[in-house]
Amino acid sequence: MENARQLVLFSAIAASGLLLGSTGQVPPEVASTRPPGMVFIAGGDRTYTPPAGELVSAVVANELTDREKLRKWFCLIEKRAGKQTLTEAQVETKEGPLYRLLAIDGAALNPDQRQQDDARIGKLMKDPRPLQRLKQSQEEDELKLQNLMSLMPEAFVFDYDGMEDSLLRVKFRPNPAYIPPTYEARVIHSLTGTILIDSEHERLAKVTGQLTNRVEFGYGLLGRIDSGTVEISRVEVGPQQWKTVFINIHFSGRLAVFKTISKEQYERRSDFHTVSSDLSLSEAKDLLVSRIPSPPQNLQTSK
Repeated sequence: MENARQLVLFSAIAASGLLLGSTGQVPPEVASTRPPGMVFIAGGDRTYTPPAGELVSAVVANELTDREKLRKWFCLIEKRAGKQTLTEAQVETKEGPLYRLLAIDGAALNPDQRQQDDARIGKLMKDPRPLQRLKQSQEEDELKLQNLMSLMPEAFVFDYDGMEDSLLRVKFRPNPAYIPPTYEARVIHSLTGTILIDSEHERLAKVTGQLTNRVEFGYGLLGRIDSGTVEISRVEVGPQQWKTVFINIHFSGRLAVFKTISKEQYERRSDFHTVSSDLSLSEAKDLLVSRIPSPPQNLQTSK
């Protein structure tokens, strides 16, 4: 259950770290490799390559439009939980995300472990209130993230930084003229890093960022974040449908800004399939039982 709620946050952090800001000029080697669709005719024989901030703005608009479609998904998840690696099948429902444990450290569950996990699911069938509370927390965080994004247009400076494989690379750093109005905005504004963009589809493929400075709240009395790194990768799973397939988050400090966020998260996702938007818990349970794949030994992140 933690996977879905944390994924929402960091997918949005990746997007919010890309919003409009000041930018430098486009290097010639980047302009020459840009797809024709990314070059705008300014008049006569002259051409104009848009500033990095304009491209990023288009990317973010596409990401937010995709999120607004509110599709629900089935997928496989491999995540670290303490010293263990867990493999799960998860399906999103109108009550909240339901998962079924498939393997621990690459080994299928023994009969006792399977019985315990089935009992956990059976308890949720009788009392879905934990999932409903999780869903409510997700909605509250979604609203907070949307408010954060509305504050981001002047938060970052963007510069083209060449190509990586077939992806366009853009650097971002805090805009020193921007004054974050909230604790959450201060954390986002402290990130510096690199974005990889599929310029043909104007979609986010990867974002890596690190905290540039220690962030204190209430002069350190309310908490602090000493250091942090974020790495997120996304791939196209259908026409105009992109999903996050890799999350690697590390923050050290003594404050969790969002109520559903953890300081550590390492997760790989694969095998995405859309499901009905009004899927019930009982239908989700049947789907999880009927679609038990062999536990993946090594889920690879697409680049």
